[in-house]
Amino acid sequence: MNCGAIPDKVFYNLKKPSFCVFLRLISVAIAVVSLASCGSSFGIVKRDGSNPSSISNAISRVFDFGSEKSFFGSSKPGSYPPIPLETNEPRVRKFLREYAYERRDSTRNYLSQATRYLPMVKEQTQKHHLPEELAYLFLLESGANPEARSPANALGMWQFMPATARSYGLRVDSYVDERLDPAKSTTAALTYLKDLYGMFGCWRLALSAYNSGENKLNKVLCKEDANEYEDICSSRMLRRETKEFLPRFQALAIIAKNPERYGFQRIAPKERDEKTELAPIDGSYSLAKLAGVLGVSSTSMMELNPALVRGVTPSEGSPYPIRVPQGKKDAIIAGLKNLPEESPNNGHVVHLVRKGDSVHGLTKRYGISKEMLAQINPDINLSRRLKRGQKIMVPRVPDKKKLASKENKNGHKTKPKPPVTAKRS
Repeated sequence: MNCGAIPDKVFYNLKKPSFCVFLRLISVAIAVVSLASCGSSFGIVKRDGSNPSSISNAISRVFDFGSEKSFFGSSKPGSYPPIPLETNEPRVRKFLREYAYERRDSTRNYLSQATRYLPMVKEQTQKHHLPEELAYLFLLESGANPEARSPANALGMWQFMPATARSYGLRVDSYVDERLDPAKSTTAALTYLKDLYGMFGCWRLALSAYNSGENKLNKVLCKEDANEYEDICSSRMLRRETKEFLPRFQALAIIAKNPERYGFQRIAPKERDEKTELAPIDGSYSLAKLAGVLGVSSTSMMELNPALVRGVTPSEGSPYPIRVPQGKKDAIIAGLKNLPEESPNNGHVVHLVRKGDSVHGLTKRYGISKEMLAQINPDINLSRRLKRGQKIMVPRVPDKKKLASKENKNGHKTKPKPPVTAKRS
């Protein structure tokens, strides 16, 4: 099955010259210049115009690059073809054997974890008028684990990098990381996939670009003078992971759609979680204290708001909407009147990176783990060398020696001496 050629020329209907056509011609000229070196790609049309990193994409939307006359192809609702699941294709069969037999335990865990999120993902996939097969993509990306983190600092069910996440409207900072929010990250991922399809006009290439990044794939297509998926599968410029991404996805989707055929239990979607509503919180308040106001457990509040990485609402910016059990919105807003606001850095210190600082050194100095640092610094790749001047949030951990000394001094929690037992002769 051919994907269709990747357009290298731009055609517009110029029957009626107008000012709008003039603007389009200007935008096309800019795009052609950007592609002249064949090392960069056209900006993908992204939805968050308020984010600085997506300003160029907002301009593209103004010039209607997504129209029928545009080289990006049509992205109208209902215009997306299904994704072929080629059971008999040799590469797909290879990964079917791997997931069904060699990595059977991992696949079983993926399917089990998916039961909680698959209904929501399928619902959003239908809402976006996308092929149903895409609902299984998060199995390959993260094993359906909403807290999965890669060595490159990709995070969440859909493995977003911080910059890409921000350009698709997700908030990523030291207070909030919405890559950890299954619903919000799913919306962003499906929007990204729609844009990739609009750019490459083919699901095979769009899915490959989801793994490699659109700029990298476009560069490979240019360098190899290719316009089909099969043309790039043998390219040395493309990582093995990207070459295998499509057949791996197809194999997992085939199993997930009919798990009983491969000896797995049917994916039985769990009942919907408790219904919730959003309550805007202006100021910094810990989820534990907010849970006390509502009379629910702090664990429950954390589960409802996984994006709040520090367990507190952000102190800066507009009021942040948190999820609360349905019917509790008015109660929590009223309760805030009698609840003191948290200190902005309560429980944390800000470390300014100096020459010679390293992640290992910080963990040793502050007595914390690398995982703890990564959790509250989602926008910093701790797998790379720290840069001088970076600000890193560090959780305060009580000094056990000082704490023990203080307790002994005050006469609290001191261990009794063992009784002296006389030896018998």
